[in-house]
Amino acid sequence: MSADFSVEFNGKYIQVIHAPDYEISPESNEKLWAELSQACRKYKCLKVLAEGPSQKRKISSMDAFQSGSQASESIPGLNLAICISEYTPDETTEFFKNVAYNRGANIEFFKDKKKALDWLGIKDTE
Repeated sequence: MSADFSVEFNGKYIQVIHAPDYEISPESNEKLWAELSQACRKYKCLKVLAEGPSQKRKISSMDAFQSGSQASESIPGLNLAICISEYTPDETTEFFKNVAYNRGANIEFFKDKKKALDWLGIKDTE
């Protein structure tokens, strides 16, 4: 477990909850993919919902490429719905999603948790 995020399994999917001050960086991505990979293997689950407020980001295009590659290599078949209430699409996130997709991981960004869970094929009973 990290102070930056928590990883929990609820029986249907793995949930990653980012701290309010979470910052996306090469170092935080490396830590996230390592912990998430371990959780996916432990629970035999490839459906992941990541949630958090608007996040700061310190990554270049090369960092986004490496993160997308790392996601798909460390968790083959990953389905990751990222729910950020203040998400605004941009070239870096699209590039990250495409890199991951081209290597076998499905990643999508959402502003709404219900839509994110629907995309994962999870019926929200909360």
